Amino acid sequence: MSVLEGPLVFVDIETNGLDHLRGRIVEVAAIRVEEGRIVREFRQLIDPGIPLPQFITRLTGIRDADLRDAPLFIAIADELEEVLQGAVFVAHNVRFDYSFLKQEFKRIGKEFKPAQLCTVRLSRALYPEQRSHKLQELITQHNLQVSARHRAYDDAHALWQFVRHAQAAFAPEVVERAVAQQLKKPSLPKALDPDALARLPDGPGVYILEDEKGKPIYVGKSVHIKTRVASHFMRDHENVGEFKLAQHVRAITAHETAGELQALLLESQLVKEMQPLYNKQLRRASKLLLARAVPNEAGHITIQLEEASAVTPEDVPHILALFDRRSKAKHTLEGMVKDWQLCPKLLGLEKTKGACFQYQLHRCNGACIAEEDAAYYNARLQSAFVHARIAHWPYSGPVLVQEKTAEARYGIVVDQWCVMAEVVQPDPFTQPQLIQKPRVFDIDAYKIIQSYFTHKLRQLTIQPVSLAALQRQFSAV
Repeated sequence: MSVLEGPLVFVDIETNGLDHLRGRIVEVAAIRVEEGRIVREFRQLIDPGIPLPQFITRLTGIRDADLRDAPLFIAIADELEEVLQGAVFVAHNVRFDYSFLKQEFKRIGKEFKPAQLCTVRLSRALYPEQRSHKLQELITQHNLQVSARHRAYDDAHALWQFVRHAQAAFAPEVVERAVAQQLKKPSLPKALDPDALARLPDGPGVYILEDEKGKPIYVGKSVHIKTRVASHFMRDHENVGEFKLAQHVRAITAHETAGELQALLLESQLVKEMQPLYNKQLRRASKLLLARAVPNEAGHITIQLEEASAVTPEDVPHILALFDRRSKAKHTLEGMVKDWQLCPKLLGLEKTKGACFQYQLHRCNGACIAEEDAAYYNARLQSAFVHARIAHWPYSGPVLVQEKTAEARYGIVVDQWCVMAEVVQPDPFTQPQLIQKPRVFDIDAYKIIQSYFTHKLRQLTIQPVSLAALQRQFSAV
């Protein structure tokens, strides 16, 4: 049986905001259609339990006074559920309406997982020549009859009119194909090219989600790019960050890599270069905080934090720890005071002339006033920083690191945790190239490579090399 002949429910909602996790529905309408006929209608104002923002009143005409005697969602949920039962959920920008309704049902302990059909995407498939597919444009373009725009019932009925108009304008198989294509694919953001996901590679690499101006808003990596990108749009109704991200995506760019290690390094590089809005955890401050060990007159090691825009490999042995934020440095040092009985004054957490406050509480052994032997204190401090400091470079010089699973020729030349060059050969028919890089210590690259050396060494081929020899062997860029 044709999808459009089966149960369809045309739905529209009005809400008190755009955030489905915190926002509430203030009006809902559902028009159930079976075998091409309207068999049931539902329309209801709903009390959201909080005052209505003025901009919603200006948009919809709904006032707080209109909602004063309206029922709560829980009171109408059973009846609405009956109307929606077993039908394809049809809405304009279906993710928005679905996300709000799913959350409302979830609050009262009900599950809501209908098949979804988006009329924005249906319009894009059937009328690709139209520049805009907003509901108002559809109403104007197809002469749909609407008396109260931005009210739930009238907008839902406009969608029903649009589908009937499309059925009359195109051969049945054309409309069915456009509908079926949607139902078997993830529900992508309304403004994204329907083929954007299909064009993505299946293998490892980095992907960039871009907004309408072509500006990167998120950079991610995966060993399966297409699957990972699709996951952003499958769970956005459960995560407010994913929901906001999906609403702004207009294009996707992908960079295939030889394996996961290259993808991790490229992701780290691009996040720092592009500073995308939704990569908050991976973005780095312009300066790092270096924790240096400086002995005082009594021989006790004190900690000095200093800012640095870059770290040279020669600095690495003299650095006890690196931090990207002062708050993180303070938290780490406070933990060491508690766990290792270190002196907060010598760690730079207190500025006093005499003994530190912890000494008065008998939690410091007196290193701040030279009562504790410097050798004992310094040994304890060095132990405290074992896991915070940069690991010892395990090789005598530079090494070429390659992933065993990589199909294309790719490797990185690393020395003292610094990526000094890349060996790149995209396919067997091209000459390998050596791409040299500035010899700078990057804390993110260090963490990625060190983690691979610790946990995934069997996945790598590592061999000592001479950079000069590689320059002679490959054409250098």
